[in-house]
This record gives sequence, structure tokens and C-alpha cells, in this order.
Amino acid sequence: MKKTLFALLAVAVLFSCTSQSTQKKDEKQAQTIALSVDEIQTKGKELVGKEVLVKGTVTHVCKEAGARCFIMGSTEDISLRIEAGTIGSFTQEQMGSDIQVRGILREVQLSEEDLAEMKKSAEAGESANKNHALGHDGPALHSVDGGKHDSTSQAKKLEEMDQKLADSKEGYVPVYYLDGIALVDEKK
Repeated sequence: MKKTLFALLAVAVLFSCTSQSTQKKDEKQAQTIALSVDEIQTKGKELVGKEVLVKGTVTHVCKEAGARCFIMGSTEDISLRIEAGTIGSFTQEQMGSDIQVRGILREVQLSEEDLAEMKKSAEAGESANKNHALGHDGPALHSVDGGKHDSTSQAKKLEEMDQKLADSKEGYVPVYYLDGIALVDEKK
């Protein structure tokens, strides 16, 4: 009788601990508001190293194992790289679809030397895309929005980065990306 009572008590304690843990996890996810790519670009400095939820339209999925994708903000020239991380991989079928991804926001800091190296590559007709700072290396752009867009050229993007560097108080241009943790179902 004592053994049965003890076993029931142990199961009850285990169940309540698991239930509380699941409830806390659900509450944390409910408190996380999905940010747009534009919001990540403007609030990024204060979010680096923190878990965020980002929503955007997939404009590119790397064909080699789907290790990363890019999602766009209000225009295709505002984008965010997402490393698959614990998600595993992204698929070509996700191109053009809206996704929500939970992950840790990271930052690459491009210095004046980095930009000079990128410009030199661009002048030589090579890709100047250090750390994916200019987006993906694919041809002009994909037809996510029906092809009704004008892509900013590599030279134009470098010019914009030069201006950001000139305006920067920190002495570098921040490039944000997300270390993916999970794809989030919007219907939940």
C-alpha cells in the first residue's frame, strides 16, 4: 500500500513539474511578438544576443543543403539572413512564402577595411559579399513579388554602406542575422 501511494505521489510531482515547465514555455512564446525585418534592422543593436521572433517573405534559399535563407522586409533590398541552426534546413519550396522564425539575433561588424576590401572585389568584377552583408550572391533577384521590383546593385549597396559607416558612432556597419532555433507556426 505504501509503495503504491509513494508511486502515485512521485507521478503527481513529475506531472506537475512537467506541466509547469510547458506552461512557462508557452507563456514565454506568447509574450514574444513577431518583429518585421525592418524592425530588426532598426532595433538590432538592442536585440543582439537575444531570442527574437522574425516574420518575413523568403526571397532566397541556399541550394547547397538549405543551410540558410533570406527573408525580406518592406522591400527586397531590406533583408535578413537566417542560418538554419537547429531548424536543420530550409527548402526551395519555401521560396516566396511567409515564415516566422525564432532565433538568436547576431551581428557582424564591418569596418572601413572590410568595406575597402569589398569595393576592391566589386571593381575586379568579383562578389563583394563579405559575410553575406549584401544579401545573397544569386543573380539579380528572384521573382518573389512577380518580378516587379528594382534591385539595388552591388555598387549601390556598397555606397549605402559607406554612408552608414560615415554616420556610425561606433566606427563600423552592423549586419544582423539570425541563428535559427525553430520555425513557428503562425496559427498557434
